[in-house]
Amino acid sequence: MKKKIRLAKIICHSGYCSRAEAEKIIKMGRVTIDDNPFAEFIISDSQIGRIKIDGKPIQKLSLKVWCFYKPKGYVCSTREQYGQKSFFRILPKELPRVMSVGRLDIESEGLLILTNSPELSNFLERPKNKIERKYIVKVSGKIYDNSLESLKNGITVKGIRYKGLKVRNLTNFEDNNTLEIKIYEGKNREIRKILSYFKLTVKLLKLFLTPWQRLATGVCWSIPDTVGVALHSPHFLNFLRQWPCMNPR
Repeated sequence: MKKKIRLAKIICHSGYCSRAEAEKIIKMGRVTIDDNPFAEFIISDSQIGRIKIDGKPIQKLSLKVWCFYKPKGYVCSTREQYGQKSFFRILPKELPRVMSVGRLDIESEGLLILTNSPELSNFLERPKNKIERKYIVKVSGKIYDNSLESLKNGITVKGIRYKGLKVRNLTNFEDNNTLEIKIYEGKNREIRKILSYFKLTVKLLKLFLTPWQRLATGVCWSIPDTVGVALHSPHFLNFLRQWPCMNPR
């Protein structure tokens, strides 16, 4: 039995463009199968190898992963609204089309994982896959033991339920403390909102040293192929679990 697949998904996963952009070029008639214009959005898996865009076969994606230290003052979006600047504009020009795994807000800086594979990005962002993100957070305000317990058990803030965090107070001062926080998912400004609920103000979140090198602001580094960059590769996933994935400031 032939499997049915969305054509835009196939084009997107080839790294050619986003899924929304793929749907546009399908409507424009730029996509052909067996050299015939193809305006349908669903194809069978047996047709995948015969897809062309503007007369050229789509290429099989060669999976690549990069690490990038995003500076403060840039959004993790290709859209630049309200005078905001996208960090994509400061990536090295030789990079192919990439997407970030997760996001850091405009007030944050830190390490992002970039990839040319939508499938890998989706896999790493799913909480069920247990890819841990580690943050070091400097806050002003008194930290109470019952607050830490609430953080570990999970809380509801303004109608949004946040799962329990792995949290550890590294200092235990009256004020200006440093927390280590580990999470498996990242809702919009999750750490800031949760800590604000406990009257704690985020002052600084700092990037860890990686086992290989320190990335300066704005530096992009390609993860070597020797790491075994393959989706679901145990070696690659262990590599990522050791990596302090995102550290907003």
